[in-house]
Amino acid sequence: MTPHWRDLTSSRRARWPAVRGAVARPRLGEALDSARVLVVVAPAGYGKTTALAAGGPDRGGEGGALAWLTLDADDADPQVLAAGLALAAESLPGGAAVGALLDAGSPPRRAAARLADVLDACAGLLVLDEAQHLSGPLTGVMLRELLDCGAGRVALLSRTPLPLLELTPLDAAGEVVRLSAADLAFTVPEIGELWRAHGLTPSGPEVQLAHAVTEGWPIAARFLAQAAAQGRVRLSDLADLDGGEAQLGTLFDYLAQEVLGPLEPAVRGLLTRSSVFEELTPELLEAVLEEPDAAALLETLADSGTFLIRSGEAGAQVYRAHPLLRAHLRRLLEPPTAQDLAARGAAYFEQTGRPRRALAAHLLSGDTSRAAALLSVHGSAWLALGRVTLVERSLKRLPRTVWTPQLHALAGDALRLSSRYAEALTEYAQATPLARALGEVQVGLDTVQPNQTWAPLDAAEAWANGSELSRVRRFRAENLLNAGQLAEAVALAPELASGARYALRTGDLNRALHLALGAAQGEAGGARAAQNHREGLLLASFIYAIRGDAPDAARCAEAGLAEGERLGSPFVRSLALARLGHAHLTAGDLVAARRAYGQALEMAQGVAGRLRAEPLMGLAYLAGQAGDATLAGTLKAEALAQTQGDGYMLALLHLMTALGHWHAGHPDAAALDAAEEAFRSCTDAFGLACAALARCAAGEDNAAQAAQGAAAYPFLLSGRSLFSPFPDRARRAALLARLVAASPRHRAELLPAAHALGYADMPAPNDTPGFEVQVRVLGRVAVTRERESRPRDWGRAKARDLLILLAVHPGGLSREAAQEALFPGADPGVGERNFRVTLHALGQVLEEGAPSGALLERGEWIRLRPGPDLHIDLHAAQAVLDSPAAASGRLEALVALPPALAPTELEAADQVAARYAARLPDALTEEAVAALTAGQTDRAARAAERALTLDPAHEPAARSLMRAHQARANQSAVQRVYAGLCAALAELGLQALPETEVLYRRLTG
Repeated sequence: MTPHWRDLTSSRRARWPAVRGAVARPRLGEALDSARVLVVVAPAGYGKTTALAAGGPDRGGEGGALAWLTLDADDADPQVLAAGLALAAESLPGGAAVGALLDAGSPPRRAAARLADVLDACAGLLVLDEAQHLSGPLTGVMLRELLDCGAGRVALLSRTPLPLLELTPLDAAGEVVRLSAADLAFTVPEIGELWRAHGLTPSGPEVQLAHAVTEGWPIAARFLAQAAAQGRVRLSDLADLDGGEAQLGTLFDYLAQEVLGPLEPAVRGLLTRSSVFEELTPELLEAVLEEPDAAALLETLADSGTFLIRSGEAGAQVYRAHPLLRAHLRRLLEPPTAQDLAARGAAYFEQTGRPRRALAAHLLSGDTSRAAALLSVHGSAWLALGRVTLVERSLKRLPRTVWTPQLHALAGDALRLSSRYAEALTEYAQATPLARALGEVQVGLDTVQPNQTWAPLDAAEAWANGSELSRVRRFRAENLLNAGQLAEAVALAPELASGARYALRTGDLNRALHLALGAAQGEAGGARAAQNHREGLLLASFIYAIRGDAPDAARCAEAGLAEGERLGSPFVRSLALARLGHAHLTAGDLVAARRAYGQALEMAQGVAGRLRAEPLMGLAYLAGQAGDATLAGTLKAEALAQTQGDGYMLALLHLMTALGHWHAGHPDAAALDAAEEAFRSCTDAFGLACAALARCAAGEDNAAQAAQGAAAYPFLLSGRSLFSPFPDRARRAALLARLVAASPRHRAELLPAAHALGYADMPAPNDTPGFEVQVRVLGRVAVTRERESRPRDWGRAKARDLLILLAVHPGGLSREAAQEALFPGADPGVGERNFRVTLHALGQVLEEGAPSGALLERGEWIRLRPGPDLHIDLHAAQAVLDSPAAASGRLEALVALPPALAPTELEAADQVAARYAARLPDALTEEAVAALTAGQTDRAARAAERALTLDPAHEPAARSLMRAHQARANQSAVQRVYAGLCAALAELGLQALPETEVLYRRLTG
């Protein structure tokens, strides 16, 4: 008797897998959702099933059109495969038809074709897990039918590559999306999210280490996070898998079963014995393991779904195993066997000129003397290539008994490049006298501490000769540069004049930025050591901030912060946070600036005192700007103690703290004197210009000198920069007008700054009030001045009416007309006197403390003077109303507009008020119509609802809202809108227009 097709398979294989605790991975979701045919090939533990199954119902479209089938070896039989497909299809709308075909005795191919039709009809997704079992010609015919599923989708998950001919035409048509182990591997941010999901708060370096240890292998990353959360594993113990025991035994029980179990004993033995080496080549295995078929065996292993991958360039036969797999396999070897293999490998690597591989092999073999010799010869070159971790790890595995003074110096260099300066100095103390002095010099240069560098420089110069003497002199020149003695530095090392830091410290900012950006090219992602204060990205960020380019300053700082995290450098990360604080300060975001400075200060703790100077400088500015002179003084004193002889930093500190006090309205002449003296000593033209502008802003009579500085660095006035004399536009504009009036010869150079500040031409001092005024006549009447938290009080009630009158007449009106509008029918003498008093009262409200006429013309023609210092909400609203429908941001602006002009008894304002009240719902309806045309029903409904709130009888708005509700299949809402419209029209004695009636009947059937 022929068995029923349901007896050929198990319903468990057709269940959608339950996934719990999966980390959200949007980048994978996008790839999965965009694919019509998805092929995922990755070894065990890479989360193929999890990636597909997570959020399953959301991925299948409306109705949950999802089907899953996990294959096994029996599915090579088409009858078994067809039975599994029929069970999987039962979860799809109309999917029972597949089983009905089998019940009727149809062949497997017809069942597969019917399932393809079902997928097409419901736009469903079919996932075939363990798809490597689809290898026979008969199942290939069925797969071809499944892939021809129209609007449906198919996902194939496999541990091994799928050389399926059925995919070839789909690949050519661009319908196949392929994901590999590299795509499924966790990224560094995803590792961080995973750890935080387990209640851990890892640091950036810890996340980087977790990623390096697991290489993003999802199951290893999850196990590691669980083990760390339970206290069973310390991440630091896993940093060197070659030198210690990996504490992931439970995980590798799984690995041995799932990955190693199916291997032939000979192949498994080869993989185990080769685990002492990080990279495998046929030549290595032939020479060391005496394996003549090494090339074929390696190819077999790479294609078998194990964790052996090809790592060489195209055409090169280089392979590597996952580091955790290597650690596990190496534990299976008897120690004498592992040491013998490592020793033979070390000899091979030395013969073939591969010292880094030879070093690792010598360490595994126990030949620490030879390992120490190799490290002494090659360690400095490896550090220059950024291989700091390699050197530190190798030194850690060498017993101190074999350490030489040269290795102590190498350890000091590695620690210094890791920003562990105190430990570095301890190691340098055990090196030769010259190496000790040079190490101390480099610590002083890296941390910009000129005062602490002079003595070791003298010592190094006494011990050095030949090429080392030239190196010491170069170090002395850099220390002179750090100390602000630029002429002496360039005299000793002329090449310093071509560097970005020299250009910055002499005030050549354009060239400094160009050089810094050039230095930043290729920094991110490259194999290198951290350059600390010499990082090109962070230097560019600082220059952008002092030029007033906050977005680019923040971009470079954030990129530098990410690079510091990648390099594991607390110095770079702290400096990046300080530069991010400068960017936020330049942008006027004081809260974000304070937060970034605080983080920078915390990060600098225990790294280098000099690193604290910049964040302390920023915090001292913020304290002074907030009016807390005591705290500002304390922070400044602490920062001054960290400058360590850096004259440029000293000058910046005096300048920035002086600006903080000045921006709070309290000039600090002594700090400006100190800044100017320090900048003059450093020959920094930019700093001198900043100091001159700050002095002039504070009222000193040095306009000609300040104008010269502004002409050289116009961005100090055209926008807010880190060292601008004023943070706000209006006061910078007033200062610009005063400077040009005092020094007309700089007018042409400063005219672009006037344009940037919003003026068509260079303003005169009487045209710049020094503050901005917001005039509100929509909704209610109010006048608010910049730097005042409350609206201004009205001297006389009529002044309020005069303001409305002038607002509705943008071009102004004659004195007589204005007087008659405010005081109709009054005796001419009385009316004139009252009008004069009213005009004066309005002038006080608008211009108190500013030149008369800056905002309000008061001659025979009365008007509000248009310009960047005066903002009238009615005029801005009319500009929005007049802009084209669907213009960017127009709907949001319209929704935010008040419904009407402020109440007034002025007949002259009535017409404007009526026009505004009618135009606003019309404009909203325009937006609704445009949104409907674009298929944006939510935006259309929002616009139309707002229009009907303003005018319940607005039929075009009601029609648009009914259409929007119909598009969202909300019939009851359509009826409510129509009923509300009819009620509003009835109150006015009106009926709906025929076109409204026709639309309603059509929409409601």
